[in-house]
Amino acid sequence: MKKFTALALALVLSLSLSSCGNNGTSSDDNSGSNSGDSAGKKQTINLVIGAGHTVGSMEYLDSLDNFFKPEVAKRVSENTDYEIEWTDAYGTVAGLSETVTATQDGLLDLCAITVSPVSGQLPYHQYSIYLPFCTGDNALLQKVSDQLYEEFSDELVTSFETQYNQKLLAKMVLDSYEVFSSTPIEKFSDLSGKKIGGSGRNLLWLENTGAVGIQSNMGDGYTSLQTGLISGQFAAPHWAVKANYQDICKYATDIGLDSTMGEVLTVNLTKWNSLPTEVQDIILEVSKELEQYHLEYTNECRSKAYDTFVEAGGTIVTMSDEEKAAWLNALPNIPDTATELGPTGLKILERYVELLKENGVNIPRDWQFNY
Repeated sequence: MKKFTALALALVLSLSLSSCGNNGTSSDDNSGSNSGDSAGKKQTINLVIGAGHTVGSMEYLDSLDNFFKPEVAKRVSENTDYEIEWTDAYGTVAGLSETVTATQDGLLDLCAITVSPVSGQLPYHQYSIYLPFCTGDNALLQKVSDQLYEEFSDELVTSFETQYNQKLLAKMVLDSYEVFSSTPIEKFSDLSGKKIGGSGRNLLWLENTGAVGIQSNMGDGYTSLQTGLISGQFAAPHWAVKANYQDICKYATDIGLDSTMGEVLTVNLTKWNSLPTEVQDIILEVSKELEQYHLEYTNECRSKAYDTFVEAGGTIVTMSDEEKAAWLNALPNIPDTATELGPTGLKILERYVELLKENGVNIPRDWQFNY
């Protein structure tokens, strides 16, 4: 009996020492990279964020890097038991025309989608790029778009979930397109014979003007200008300076061709549903703030870009309201050519024009909407 008691005490002592050596944690508790291996350690959530453009080329990427990503990470760390670890995939996982599909399939967790190159998938989001000389006021465009997204929420918001396995987080303004050229374009007649580079729907702005529209984007615009394939390019000032257009183009025609609601930030819905509620709430909160941050940042970029352009020897020219009206009235009735929009898309486009007018915008062309 004494012998049995001694053995039992020895076994208890051995188990106690073993438990102390493991800090009371079994080997199974250490499995899984996100579970943490010590009391109080935050779980890590890995998020891959992408876009079709490359790093540093556009204002919206700066806004993601300088505000959205660090602010989400900061608030999640301070207010939850989680940490966010971002992986950038700008211009790598998906090209401009592949962003919707890449996010739908989960290759990207979050993506800033440039809407113009994916017009076939997002036709209703094209409303701000079809008609030139609507507004170069970024703040007004944001205001009008907020109302438009509310009035047409099924088409512009929930459609991401029902069609593309994504959730819309934010929409971001792209600054007004202008014309950067090797020779000045001050009058409507100056367009005659010019080869102007543009992408997608903005080439509609050149119909019946005497200019020739050439498919060109910010990736190949510099080379196209340098080789003489084009003599001018549609671009916002910030993009043009980032692409060093000031080395080739000596003139910028500042005419307010059009600001566009050109970017939407979405998240893969499967990934979204896997996130803790408190993390979702923070992402939604920061996404809303991102719209205002990006708006202010874009406006700052515009003035700085023109300063850089002038410092490099460039000249900024203006076009009178009369010349703008001549350009606008030379165009065909663009809504008649916007067949991809369908009746619903045309209704959204018409409402967009109505909202601009309700907010004091004078559009010197009475567009006809025949749907």
